[in-house]
Amino acid sequence: MTVLAMLERYRQEAERSVDKAGCWLRASPRRAWGAAMRGWTLWPVVLSMLVAACAPQEYHADTPAHYQSAAGCAQVNRDNLYAAAGYANAYLTVATGEPASPPWWEGGTTHEHPEWRLNDPCLGRGFEGAVTFEVAERLGFSEDRIRFVPIGFTESFTPGPKGFDFALQQISYLPGRAESVDFSEGYYDVQQALVSVRGSPIVDATTLEQLKDATLGAPTGTTSLRFIEGTIQPDRQPVVYDDLGAAVDDLKNGRVDGIVVDLPSASFITDVQVPQGVVVGRLPSVGSQEYLAMAFEKGSPLVECVNLALQEMKGDGSLDAIHRKWLEGAADAPLIRD
Repeated sequence: MTVLAMLERYRQEAERSVDKAGCWLRASPRRAWGAAMRGWTLWPVVLSMLVAACAPQEYHADTPAHYQSAAGCAQVNRDNLYAAAGYANAYLTVATGEPASPPWWEGGTTHEHPEWRLNDPCLGRGFEGAVTFEVAERLGFSEDRIRFVPIGFTESFTPGPKGFDFALQQISYLPGRAESVDFSEGYYDVQQALVSVRGSPIVDATTLEQLKDATLGAPTGTTSLRFIEGTIQPDRQPVVYDDLGAAVDDLKNGRVDGIVVDLPSASFITDVQVPQGVVVGRLPSVGSQEYLAMAFEKGSPLVECVNLALQEMKGDGSLDAIHRKWLEGAADAPLIRD
């Protein structure tokens, strides 16, 4: 059961426990009452119900209106889960892509989790793996209280209930996506790049105009595909793939002239996956800075906690250290001019 699901269960139990006649909570009154007061910031609907049922009394929270740290935010979550008698069963459930691709996820496969075919995210290795474990630790979750579930890329930001607390798989924030899910602060600023192979007609391209006749590809639903369609605007229809692996296969087999991906992925593709691969160049930024963020179900109270954890990581240098460890080798390619 996810943290968010446990909090919703708590809200429902608190709602059922209101006695409109005498303003008593039927089951475990002191524990449920204290938890409801401590958790008012996360569940204002519970507080408003209690006030309506017991007017004209006035209630005061014993937590600040704004959390001061990720640990403080997470403590309120834990209080609510204890009150719901379910914290022992609660995990931080994180969704990511399958396969979990390098350099975002590393470490290879394990016997314990054979369902992950390329990298087991439970190892906490790779850039996003390390970010996940660091955020979880600051929220009070030990490594054995984190579980991972596979999810399709576009499914990460479709509307509706989620079977995870947050998803991260190189998901860029976009206003349109934010209509369906909530996003955290950014944890990585994105630079798009063009990958080709030696001998390709675009391998020496230095401007977007020189890409007009190219056959380019990118995974479906990605900002990489948006860049091809909206900024490069080649004469030939771009090739759209279900996942990055299929795009890399077509590049190796000469079915496309190039693929557009983020810069760390471009570096990994040319260093490991495609022996003749070349990072043609970094693509120019369009509009505001693109960044990767975690996606949450709309209204999740965990967004604020995760944001505080990310702010702490930025402030104390932890996020920079994770970047240096896992993404330091990203190619420093020339800039392709628009």
